[in-house]
Amino acid sequence: MFASSNYPPDQQAADRFVAEMRHGTLVACRPEGYPQVSILPFVKTDDVIELHCVQADPTLDAVRANPHVTFFVSDFLAWSPHDWIDERDAGRATLHFRAVAFECDAERVSTDPNDVAGALQRLLRSYEPGASYQPVQMGEFYGSRLQRLATMRLRIVHSHIKFKAGPAGSTATKQKVADRLRERGRAGDARAADVIEASLEDRRRQ
Repeated sequence: MFASSNYPPDQQAADRFVAEMRHGTLVACRPEGYPQVSILPFVKTDDVIELHCVQADPTLDAVRANPHVTFFVSDFLAWSPHDWIDERDAGRATLHFRAVAFECDAERVSTDPNDVAGALQRLLRSYEPGASYQPVQMGEFYGSRLQRLATMRLRIVHSHIKFKAGPAGSTATKQKVADRLRERGRAGDARAADVIEASLEDRRRQ
């Protein structure tokens, strides 16, 4: 992602965002060939991201061939037309989003059903705390499914943060777009306005 000075990274906001998200995109590429991608649930603990996927997923083959991967956590919010900012300047049309790209090294890839079961238990504790279910372990209930899956641990080497919440410009300009999003009222617009206004509040606290 292009690191624009209009959208300086905010590590605390990025940490909160990633903790709230429930999926990311794993991007892996063999030394030859095209990048492979998969949308996967994840658990992030400190500088480690834990994933699981189907063993037949071509992205897993790419990870095995080249352990240098990117895990991309993103949230598209909305788009706004240029004339909300400047009726003459078409370049003021823009997307609004939040995104963190983690450059990682895949340190451990395992198809051992017990490793997969452990990863799934940690995922469920994160996504469904307090839920009641048959314990995830090898046996008649889960065994055939666990044998089809793989798990991996990604060690984060570097991260890129870009929160384009509101257009480049002043607080008043960003607030104007938030107000117009609420007026437009398309799917997702109210949530996008909430995120823009929350980012303005974070800026006021700094």
